[in-house]
Amino acid sequence: MVKSLISCLLVLAATAQAQENAFSKKAVRTWENHVGKQPKVTAPDGKGDVVLGSVTKHGKPHLLLTFNHSGKATHFDIGRGIGAELLWSPDSKALAVTTSNGSSNGVYNLIIFQIEAAAVKKIDATPVIRKVFGHPVVCAYPEPPNVAAVAWVESSARLLVAAQILNHSICDSFGTFKLYELDLSSLEVIKAYDQLEAKRLFGSELGVFLQHARDICITDPRACEVPSNHKAR
Repeated sequence: MVKSLISCLLVLAATAQAQENAFSKKAVRTWENHVGKQPKVTAPDGKGDVVLGSVTKHGKPHLLLTFNHSGKATHFDIGRGIGAELLWSPDSKALAVTTSNGSSNGVYNLIIFQIEAAAVKKIDATPVIRKVFGHPVVCAYPEPPNVAAVAWVESSARLLVAAQILNHSICDSFGTFKLYELDLSSLEVIKAYDQLEAKRLFGSELGVFLQHARDICITDPRACEVPSNHKAR
């Protein structure tokens, strides 16, 4: 009976963690809700919103975002939408969307929608961050990092973005990350923070994927090496 109780508690704990946001604590998580429903995520100023719908492409559900602004609706199919997190800027002029086409572990991409007068502009911020992050550790094969929105820094002008090595045993130090402050006007990185700095300065903003990243991998990288990546040693 004790074993059954422990098993039940472990399942409940795992379920609770799975329901938490992966990257941004203050974002609205949508994947579990959008299929077959039309939830609405209202902008902070209450004047605009984005409605989450579903369309089928190649037999699979895709997440459809419909922006309602200035009396018109604009639609965007953003792919599978697995684990999607939506984060409005404080001034309601931009929406950052973190989304995966693969699995709930990744690979995640970052799309930013800017509201400009009667138009919605779509920006793929993923390539910029991946180029800056590069491939900092040894991997069994090249794998792009997750790129995800964490928090708005200066209204809709700057965004904190995480680049995270996917949390599976392909790369050394898997699950670790860096944070970048991205200027949206130029799409340039203004500041960079290693994992220890990021947790110290922005811990209250981080989702569970980032909160639980192993700090020993930063202080002692060899402790987080994948043995199969270093057979020649």
